[in-house]
Amino acid sequence: MKTVLVTAFEPFGGSARNSSLDTLRLLPDEIGGVRLAKREMPVEYVRCGEALVRAAEEIEDLAAILCLGLAEGRAAITVEYLAVNVRHASIPDNAGRLCRYEKIDEDGPAARFVTLPVERLVSRLTECGIPASPSFSAGTYACNSILYAALAWGEVHGVPAGFVHLPLSAEIAEAEGKTGRVPALAQRVLTEGVAEILRRLAEG
Repeated sequence: MKTVLVTAFEPFGGSARNSSLDTLRLLPDEIGGVRLAKREMPVEYVRCGEALVRAAEEIEDLAAILCLGLAEGRAAITVEYLAVNVRHASIPDNAGRLCRYEKIDEDGPAARFVTLPVERLVSRLTECGIPASPSFSAGTYACNSILYAALAWGEVHGVPAGFVHLPLSAEIAEAEGKTGRVPALAQRVLTEGVAEILRRLAEG
């Protein structure tokens, strides 16, 4: 049985929860005849990429890598198109590291393009009535860093990789007093959306 590595991030920025991690935990262990290897990742610029590579190298029958992250403020599930070779943010990562105008890889390309079928995945979600769109910026925080690492490793090993940003869940928004102030989708919609993406990947 083929395996898809699915990752999500721990909470960060003072929040107790992360929509991507909640979604990861709600996914089944198998979808469409494909096994899901689910891993929680640290919100740390360097360690997230290292943890991703370790997880990928532990799987012998790895068919694809799908990373999940939270993009608070977005109103739809967004499938990323590329990762840029930059670490830069206004807040530190969970290890206290603040990066400004720093390259991820001094010898790497300025950008790496996602090797999953972005257009088809977005179309699949919209056909299912799930709010979705492509995104051409994964930011320059940990989400972008792990995607850059996944694409670099995948290029060497012939494994397609990509990233999906999830909005804040309605449940977290309510718990954090953000209902009506920040766009949000019900957790069941987030889980269904990611499951649908994985079904599409399982179909090849």
